[in-house]
Amino acid sequence: MTPPPSRPDAPRTVEPWPDDALALVPMRNLVLFPHALTPIVVGREASLRALEEALARAPEDGHRLPLGFVLQKDAQADSPGPEALCDVGTRVRVLQDGGTPGAEAGSKAAVPARHLVCQGLVRFRIRRWLLTEPFLLAQVDVLQDEPADTEAEAAALRLRERASELLELLPGSPAELLHAVQALRSPSQLGDVVAALLDAEASEKQQWLEMTQVGPRLVQVLRRLEHRVEVLRLSQEIGLRTREQLQDRERRALLREQLQAIRKELGEEDGATREAAR
Repeated sequence: MTPPPSRPDAPRTVEPWPDDALALVPMRNLVLFPHALTPIVVGREASLRALEEALARAPEDGHRLPLGFVLQKDAQADSPGPEALCDVGTRVRVLQDGGTPGAEAGSKAAVPARHLVCQGLVRFRIRRWLLTEPFLLAQVDVLQDEPADTEAEAAALRLRERASELLELLPGSPAELLHAVQALRSPSQLGDVVAALLDAEASEKQQWLEMTQVGPRLVQVLRRLEHRVEVLRLSQEIGLRTREQLQDRERRALLREQLQAIRKELGEEDGATREAAR
């Protein structure tokens, strides 16, 4: 996968693209998964060019959009080249394109970002680079999951149960998402959708993305999911205990104030009583 050398006269595009070519958008800290919906902001000039080139070649149904997202190894790199990107990424289709909110016509400012909602389609591995400027273009091989075995089926059952618990614990979680997770019957799809929901490091998610053995992948996702559920449960318990302690202190303070007022009415309050009531 050695990239072609940069040349001043390098072509701006390849016409026509090979059927297995994808325009690639590097992501700093985000891993996209097949089957999952992900909101994305595309803001770098090369990434916007890749998006525009892919959209210009997309068929009407959008399923064959030649666009993929890959994680960059160093999140701080502004212009990552082939050597700075992970080999495995996700091909997507764009479900919503919010355009460039706030952009002013004729503005000389930085290129405004595009706000997208993308759905992952398939995993791919980069095989050969076609372009590195003015955007990234590569030929890729689609990665197919190995058939689900008994381990995958068992892990999927547990994963569905624990994912439902997670969504019930998360504030503001839409009911539609819970129903969608419960309706998924494919272990592979279920694992990818749950992996996308989890709060995990990008490097860990990239490891899941690169695994084509469904059973071991689901076991790893399940391990992270169970940890997350336990953390949320403990957080809720701590919050409940804290609220109960605050309410108890507030009740005691209110009772002391009421007792002091009663003693005042009865003329029983002296200096020592006032001091004790503090």
